[in-house]
Amino acid sequence: MTVVRDEEKWLLEQNAAEYLVEALNRQLGTDFRVVLHADRPDIVIEDVDTGQQIGVEVAHLFYDAEEARIFLGRSASDHHPAEDLATYLERLNKLLSQKADKARGYSHKDELALLIRVVSAVFGMSDFNRCEQLIQVPQSRYKFIWLLFYNWDSGKWDLIKALKQEIPGQA
Repeated sequence: MTVVRDEEKWLLEQNAAEYLVEALNRQLGTDFRVVLHADRPDIVIEDVDTGQQIGVEVAHLFYDAEEARIFLGRSASDHHPAEDLATYLERLNKLLSQKADKARGYSHKDELALLIRVVSAVFGMSDFNRCEQLIQVPQSRYKFIWLLFYNWDSGKWDLIKALKQEIPGQA
């Protein structure tokens, strides 16, 4: 079966949102679930206990087009050339800026969040923590900005780094 790009994008967004919900619920003791998959924002999650809804824009951070092809299974290569953390951080900062601009046009009434899934097989949350001062979080409508990392110990996408966060459900 061939997956068309729109279906593939939908699956990537849906999976990232489900990983986010699972990690938030475990780490914060909340009971979020995915309730809607649409556009602008991509996903809406809701806390079952409080009814709080958060619109989530989902993005994926790739080092370059070849890393994206490898991640999506479209590359003839099974490995990526050496990566540089500074370049990855530059790409993150550019993505944060682009997504902040995009959020200005949203009409979503509830809180907004930005979820960026970092797909690097080389750099993890500890690298981004170490270089946090180089991450430029622009002013935006996002109340929450989270980076989602793969946890090699648990074998899951369950590591969340908050770049901007007020705890969901609390003012």
